Amino acid sequence: MEDIAVGYIQDLVSSSFLQPIRTSSDTDCFTIHYVIHDILDKVAENCFRIENAGSHRGEAWEGDVPRHIQHLLIHHYDGELIAETIIGLEYLHTLIVHVVGKDTTVEEKVIESICNRLPQLWVLAIAFSQEHDPIKQPNRFLFAKSISELKYLRYLSFRTGSSCMITLPSTVNELQHIQVLDFGDGYISKFTLAALVNLRHILLGSFISLQTLLRPFEVSNEQGCELKQLRDLNKLRGKLDIRGLENVKSKAQALQANLAAKERLTALRLSWSYDVDTRCSPEVEADVLEGLCPPAGLQELMVYYFAGSRYPDWMVSKHSGGPKYLQVLFLWGCSQLVSSGLAEAFPHLSVLRLFDCNWDTLPDNMEHLTSLKELWIYACENIRSLPTLPQSLEKFILFYCNEEFVKSCQIVGHAHWKKIEHILDKRFL
Repeated sequence: MEDIAVGYIQDLVSSSFLQPIRTSSDTDCFTIHYVIHDILDKVAENCFRIENAGSHRGEAWEGDVPRHIQHLLIHHYDGELIAETIIGLEYLHTLIVHVVGKDTTVEEKVIESICNRLPQLWVLAIAFSQEHDPIKQPNRFLFAKSISELKYLRYLSFRTGSSCMITLPSTVNELQHIQVLDFGDGYISKFTLAALVNLRHILLGSFISLQTLLRPFEVSNEQGCELKQLRDLNKLRGKLDIRGLENVKSKAQALQANLAAKERLTALRLSWSYDVDTRCSPEVEADVLEGLCPPAGLQELMVYYFAGSRYPDWMVSKHSGGPKYLQVLFLWGCSQLVSSGLAEAFPHLSVLRLFDCNWDTLPDNMEHLTSLKELWIYACENIRSLPTLPQSLEKFILFYCNEEFVKSCQIVGHAHWKKIEHILDKRFL
């Protein structure tokens, strides 16, 4: 769906219907020529805009709202207007409030009346002014349980400042059609995602990454925080960050995440706790990582503090599934990898980064990683030698490792120096 939409946007830009504009964020934004805007304003029979006092025109809006409209934009929040007039628009599909002023409070009863009286809404979006004062205004907002009445809702946006805590009731899981949850720079308390099978994006704080998922997914033993909550979210794309894997006790539990079915994921982070007292046995950790096999199209894999007794078959063999086109592998604080199999499992690997791993040596078949461009070895003090490295390497980083080993790599004619002589960008510390 998003790929098709991007194609439409590109067509509109190429025909100058839309014009890209620069912003202070990474978000792609576009404007439309005022002539086209005025034409659309006149011919759009189902759309309506209310210009309240404080808007860019500085005039208070007066008049009636056509009863048949389906899409409504209100410049500057007016709770009384919504409660007395807007909730009577029985055909309304889109309600956008832009913006809530810095000295204005959004009353919970207004949200509740919207939920109860506008059941046909597909889009509900309320944005707060960047100057909204979290000291004068409440920095917590509890959504009404009646949010579940918006059965057809696809897009829910409540864009707040970074100091605002938003609490969603359990009834939000009854929104079977919801695709996007957007909370701006605010943050939300935990809630169960299991029932939101059509959810594609959660935008939260500075992290935009479900199809984009709500921050890192923290695994715990609490209800709603188990790996199985990810099972049916197979429309995830982009990066998925899973932490707290020390709380996963078996391969069966790991398989419940169903990662292999999430075909649009491009990056995956898997993290165990650094605290050894909370960890399972090395055998259990090995089984868990085996069960967390990523989809075949994954491009980037990051593993933190894995201390398993072995690495999974999908990381050492091309015959065991796994990400066949992996380009970046990042291991931090991980146990020793077996001496062979990496090149077979990840033949397209272009970047390998090792940070604080207790490896004694690098895999002995690294010369077969013919796509490898970068090799980083950082704070791996047990590594004392280099295998034959591929001629494709363009960057070699060796920081904070065994002092004698680092020096030997810089001595012209040394066996280690000869193995990296062909690399143009070499850095040592």
